[in-house]
Formats: sequence, structure tokens, C-alpha cells
Amino acid sequence: MTPPKHKPVVFWGIWLAILNGVIVLQFTLGKGVLLGSNPPDAPFSAVAFFGMVGIILATVVRWFLIPRTDESPKLIVLMVVGLALSEAPAILGMLLIPQSQPDTRLALFTASLLSILQFAPFFANRPKSYRNEFHRE
Repeated sequence: MTPPKHKPVVFWGIWLAILNGVIVLQFTLGKGVLLGSNPPDAPFSAVAFFGMVGIILATVVRWFLIPRTDESPKLIVLMVVGLALSEAPAILGMLLIPQSQPDTRLALFTASLLSILQFAPFFANRPKSYRNEFHRE
């Protein structure tokens, strides 16, 4: 039995909701985009490190796992997992990085937005027989 195929509008709807959600959260919960620079004695933030690890994992999901998947249900799960990993740094930055470190907060927000943008679901309507050069039988 073949799994059901989701319409591309489902993928685009999820992607737009996550993208808009991060932007709305930044301007409501995060009090907008803070300008300025971190104080010179600001400690290294483990939150920023773990946020960047999430971005790297999301990139692996997008460019190595999604191209190897043909089934629509698996694609949607991988997309949601990747979007969650992409969204996490922005939310962690809003909640756990103090407002006295605007550079760090802006870096996490920008990296999160760029990571979410890479998940634009152009892959949603590819033919079932699609394989890219990374796929190994």
C-alpha cells in the first residue's frame, strides 16, 4: 500500500506558519531587534553554542536526509523536525540571552531565520522517482 501524498500547500502552510511565528515572537516576546553591541566582558554563552548546533543539525536534515526521502509522510516529518531545530535558537535567544547582549541575540535570530528559509518546500512537489546525486541505493 502506498502512503498518502500530501499536497504542496500543506508543506508551504507549515513553513510559512513557522517563519511568521519566529518573526512575531521576536517582535513581541523578544521586544524587537535590539541594537548595540555586547559588553567587552560578556561571557561566552552556552545557549549560543547549542543554538548553532541546532542550526547545523537542521542543515544536515535539509541537505542530506530530505533529498533521500521519497515518501510524503516522511518528508513532512523531516521538514517539521528541521524547522523545530531551526526555530529553537531564536526562541532560546529571546528567553535565555540577556538584553545586555544584543549582538548575540541578533546573531541567533538571523541564523534561525536563514535556517528556516532553507526549508522553503520546493521539494514538496518533486516527482516520486526523484533522486539526487547524494542518494545511494
